[in-house]
Amino acid sequence: MLTRRMDVTISTRKLQESKEFYMEYLGFELVFENDWYIELVAEGSTTMGVSFVQPDLAAGEKFSGKGMILSFEVADVDAEYARLKTAGAIICEELKDKPWGERSFVINDPNGVHLYIYKSIPPTPDYQRIYDSFKK
Repeated sequence: MLTRRMDVTISTRKLQESKEFYMEYLGFELVFENDWYIELVAEGSTTMGVSFVQPDLAAGEKFSGKGMILSFEVADVDAEYARLKTAGAIICEELKDKPWGERSFVINDPNGVHLYIYKSIPPTPDYQRIYDSFKK
């Protein structure tokens, strides 16, 4: 399968709050909006997007899942942490180094979706051995 774009769609009754959150805190840009669907793309990207849809449309897919984590790898996680904290985003998990090789923090969007924001760092020796075991 040759994938040209990947888009995540979140089923929610909080369309406007979601749009405002992703645009204000994460810099996403609005590319489409009607009364039941909003589509955003990452600033400067045509290949990464997030959409929001009402959960109970007369036609179409119905969402029945629970729990979701969106991960965003950034160049400077410390700067993003400081920027989002200053902007008023609620930090759910403080900035810290993870043994599997990421420095990260977590905020939640208006729907309770965890946004895991991280930068890759060297893993601990135990995790490095695990990663090495999968190399061919």
